[in-house]
Amino acid sequence: MRFPRPSHSELLELLSITDAAELDALFKRAYEVKRQYIGTKVWFRGIIELSNICSKDCYYCGIRSSNTNVKRYTVSHEEVVKEARWCYEQGYGSIVLQGGERSNKAWTDQITDLVYAIKDVSDGKLGITLSFGEQSKEVYQQWLDAGAHRYLLRVETANPELYKQLHPQGHSFENRVKSLGYLKEVGYQVGTGVMMGLPGQTLADLANA
Repeated sequence: MRFPRPSHSELLELLSITDAAELDALFKRAYEVKRQYIGTKVWFRGIIELSNICSKDCYYCGIRSSNTNVKRYTVSHEEVVKEARWCYEQGYGSIVLQGGERSNKAWTDQITDLVYAIKDVSDGKLGITLSFGEQSKEVYQQWLDAGAHRYLLRVETANPELYKQLHPQGHSFENRVKSLGYLKEVGYQVGTGVMMGLPGQTLADLANA
């Protein structure tokens, strides 16, 4: 179901509200719309943090590659499948596998094997969302073919200049956006988003997101 998107000026006006009474009215109206189109049901989704090893070095991130104070880990294949089975048996509709960004073949093949295994232990019924950053179109296709159907790739900010300030050389806003395009082309349900409260962020940046 599609809804008309507010104009940029309308979004700025809404984001600029500070009056308590106006904010209360806005939140109440938002809740009314949510109940009208979504209802009051809650869907459980199990999140499995597969690994905090990451090749990226985003300045704001606690697991950036240059942070030597973090104890790195990767959950074993067997443990992930065990937890996924538990989620399925408890009636969860889907799970999210997420972790740091890596693109070497051993890692991407490991994710493929996990997706196949999770589909197997859940009789193909457990939905699988992945969040492992930027990958090639071929890898995205490989994971989709294995049984994943959703992918979360946050763009962090819609402002390319602010993106540059938050990332060292070798990180590209254009590549991030291109990866989102790959995901849609391959056939995923795609989720993205921006971070709120970034240094240097403006309301206009949020309205552009």
